Amino acid sequence: MATYENIKISTEIPSTGVFQSRPFNTLAASKVSDLLQINHDNYHIYSHNFGLHNHILHHLLALYSLGATPQQLDDAYNFGIDSQRPTRPANTRLVSDLVNPIVFKACLGKEKYYEDFFLLFQKEIAAKGMHETINQYLFKGDEIAEEMLKRFFSGFLHSPIHLGYAIEFCQPLVAAEALALTAIHDAEFGETLAMAEAVAKQSPESKGLVELQEIIYANSKLRSAMKYENGIFQIRDGLLENAKVDFLHILGSWKVNPDNLNEKTAESLNSTIYWTTLAQRPDKQIRFDFFLMHSITAGSLWPVLNSVSWISPETKCRLLEWKGRSDLMLYCQSGAPQLHPNELFSYRPHFPSGWPEIFRRACVYRDDGHLAKFIRAIATSNENVRHFPGNPRFKIRSEEELLTISHMVMDSAEDFNQNSANDEASMICAKYGYPRLMSHEVQRVTARWPRHVGFAQSWFHVPARKPHLSAQL
Repeated sequence: MATYENIKISTEIPSTGVFQSRPFNTLAASKVSDLLQINHDNYHIYSHNFGLHNHILHHLLALYSLGATPQQLDDAYNFGIDSQRPTRPANTRLVSDLVNPIVFKACLGKEKYYEDFFLLFQKEIAAKGMHETINQYLFKGDEIAEEMLKRFFSGFLHSPIHLGYAIEFCQPLVAAEALALTAIHDAEFGETLAMAEAVAKQSPESKGLVELQEIIYANSKLRSAMKYENGIFQIRDGLLENAKVDFLHILGSWKVNPDNLNEKTAESLNSTIYWTTLAQRPDKQIRFDFFLMHSITAGSLWPVLNSVSWISPETKCRLLEWKGRSDLMLYCQSGAPQLHPNELFSYRPHFPSGWPEIFRRACVYRDDGHLAKFIRAIATSNENVRHFPGNPRFKIRSEEELLTISHMVMDSAEDFNQNSANDEASMICAKYGYPRLMSHEVQRVTARWPRHVGFAQSWFHVPARKPHLSAQL
């Protein structure tokens, strides 16, 4: 049994609305438990010193959910440890001091305190249980919880992903990791969400997520505020600096109530898959934006939060409102790319098949886990969209379309590994300084998933599309 000290993945996982390839294999469960415990005992939540996340837990649990074998789990783990940094013992004196709200707040946002925050939350879970600890430090609504909630949505939604896995697989230790990760994130992204929430309270207007994405794309003031040079500070230096009123009004127009919570959750995932898939350039090989992808992989775990009784309905609605607004922010972060529907409708898979073969290909693909999470998210949307037939806000409505998207993702990733990975990684290193200090695989991650695809400059390393594969637009 899993405890606040040990990771133990079961074959008896509750159904929470996220895709799971059942029945789970006993040997695979034992293998993934052992590997995740080793990862926790030895490695930091960040890899390197650049704020990049350790994806081993996300990768292995996504693979386990897709039906990976023990050998495939071993291979993925061994592939991932190359870029990890060691953990350190916690400062027990500081951990004792962290119960003081003044000390707690002073340490927020500082990665050097990760191990100390982890031990604090581990002790809290040991004393109060996982559910009460999560509610107290994230959802209570007091000053500490509000500070934590802002940070929960930073780091490109890695905290919701980590907590989603903790809840889905009933892992108290992983919940402590998720809370500690949240504590060391900055609050800038969440500050914008808090401003949007305040604006939303002043207006009853509510729109669908794709409708709001289309409004953003058509808004000339927002488009002129977004510059490639703003990079990861697009929200702060572009939109809040030059188009704050319009931007916050649009974000605040995504609203959720208890009656439409599950439908809006499915809409969020479906919408982000829609615009991430169609954000292509017809003259370039098919690729998927790094930031947009995180909207999808986080959204696939949102049904887990909805499934538990110990999070209040009001909190669930608030979380999904912040998630949908985060999706729109990440769309802007990527430069509000133009969408090309014919990319999906004209696509012909390299190796036509059903879902099981897609899952097999994802389980043997060599990367840091983004692809397996992406495929699982598409399969989750396929399961959830069927509960809401005829809803016009779901732009991708059929299993055929979602299966085609999964082929697009797999084909693109495999083509990259087989044909252009080394050349593209070299181009990334030549243009940016920091990848040179990282492992070769992290360089490939940077090249595999372009950033800011709404700007032509971000596609500089992606090869031209072969003429016979170009979409007819």
